[in-house]
Amino acid sequence: MKHKTTPLVLLLTLTLFLTPAAAWSPSDFSGGALSGLVAEEGALLVSDTYNNVIWRIHPDGSVERAAGQIGIADVNGEPIGKYDDGTLASALFMEPWAVAPFLDNGYAVTDTDAHVVRWFDQEGVYTAAGSGKPGSANGVGTEAAFNQPTGLAAGKDGRLYIADTGNGAIRVMNADGEVGTLLTGLVDPTGLCWHDDALYIAETGRNRILRLKNGRQEVLAGGGEEEADGHYPGAWVDGPAAVARFDHPQGLAVANDGTLYVADTGNGAIRKLKDGRVTTLPTSEHTSQAPVRPRSILVQGNRLLVTDLIAQNVLTVELTPVTFTDVAPGAWYAQAVTAAVERGITVGTGGGSFSPDVPLTRASFAVMLTRLHLHSDGNAVIGGEAAFPDVADDTWYAPAVRWAADRGIITGYDTGAFGPEDTITREQLAAMLWRYAGSPAPAGSELTCSDADLVDAWAVDALLWAQENGVMQGGDGGRFDPKANASRAQVAQMLLNYLEMTWQS
Repeated sequence: MKHKTTPLVLLLTLTLFLTPAAAWSPSDFSGGALSGLVAEEGALLVSDTYNNVIWRIHPDGSVERAAGQIGIADVNGEPIGKYDDGTLASALFMEPWAVAPFLDNGYAVTDTDAHVVRWFDQEGVYTAAGSGKPGSANGVGTEAAFNQPTGLAAGKDGRLYIADTGNGAIRVMNADGEVGTLLTGLVDPTGLCWHDDALYIAETGRNRILRLKNGRQEVLAGGGEEEADGHYPGAWVDGPAAVARFDHPQGLAVANDGTLYVADTGNGAIRKLKDGRVTTLPTSEHTSQAPVRPRSILVQGNRLLVTDLIAQNVLTVELTPVTFTDVAPGAWYAQAVTAAVERGITVGTGGGSFSPDVPLTRASFAVMLTRLHLHSDGNAVIGGEAAFPDVADDTWYAPAVRWAADRGIITGYDTGAFGPEDTITREQLAAMLWRYAGSPAPAGSELTCSDADLVDAWAVDALLWAQENGVMQGGDGGRFDPKANASRAQVAQMLLNYLEMTWQS
């Protein structure tokens, strides 16, 4: 085993790679499990924990091995990993987890199962730090010891930050190869990211995101109650950072505007923390596969590149702001439409339009309500047993209609039909949302709208609830227009008002 003692120098600049990730087919990676991801000048470097190599993806979409060799297959046909330094073509990795720019024109790699941090340049692969056996020790080079190191982040302070997962610690290596301990007492930390003189940490075992800056540690989002056996259960909840929940997140990236993106590995989703709120990004329309086990994220302009342990591809998630030709920036509903689309509650109607004034149908509302429900339980199964003669099994809204009907949120007509294409009035919409909320009727309140006499008796409690909680606003002259059809723009605003109500409670 060779050890190179060349002084470490931080690589300060990266040239971003802009070729669409959708061009990279799974076959290019020989069935690999893609893990770490970093921009190299004019290309990407991606670690592969199945084939145990580092791939290089060129701007034209072609793929080559940058470091390591694919080992001999075992009895199950899986390549056997080994730990051996050497030339780029002859070196062997046990489990290359993360890649980060470090050393003179080189890259650090956590070789997790070998319990070391490796390094490679244009000449070969070397051991930067670690004894090759699990342990916990500070020191220079092979004097140091790790236990299952995973995530890496190169700080602008010239140091390499290492998630020492098995030891529940964050380690740091300086430009002379000396390893120290920065933080202890964590539960299975993995993904790391450096931004604005701060270290962001995915504390995977506790399902939360931390930030360490100027020696101060804070919880940015996530984290739940510990169960009796010491296990921290994961969940999938959007909302304010303090109530948001993750399931074993493993990857982090921060955009220039400070937005934090999280590879929520256990939930198979990409989450976003901005302005103190966590939301789930919709699946990109430009990728053939949704994230299954996302691990690493790289921000490039208006998109994210994401590695996935199962999808065998580098996935693309577009971040281009949502705009519609029929939604003027100054319209009263413009912000609501944008937020509802970004949060996956609704979509456009095609051709760049949103159709804000078009009345909403009963089928569309059922679907929108299920999408809103997923903000509080992203793992919810949408479906049910309810049957209607006019709701065929293969329709796009059937699972949502059955889910809502089983819960008594939406009912059919006396004929037994559901009427999926029928429009919804504003009082019907308030009643359905009230049933979904499961809230009691407000006591001692009266409707303040000037057309209260037009509200059907069965809808009074629902409208009182909507009025008291700011879910529904009156129109001109303080009218609720209970019998008017609810437009797509009005429903987007009401559902966002409901989310705000639940997040503030």
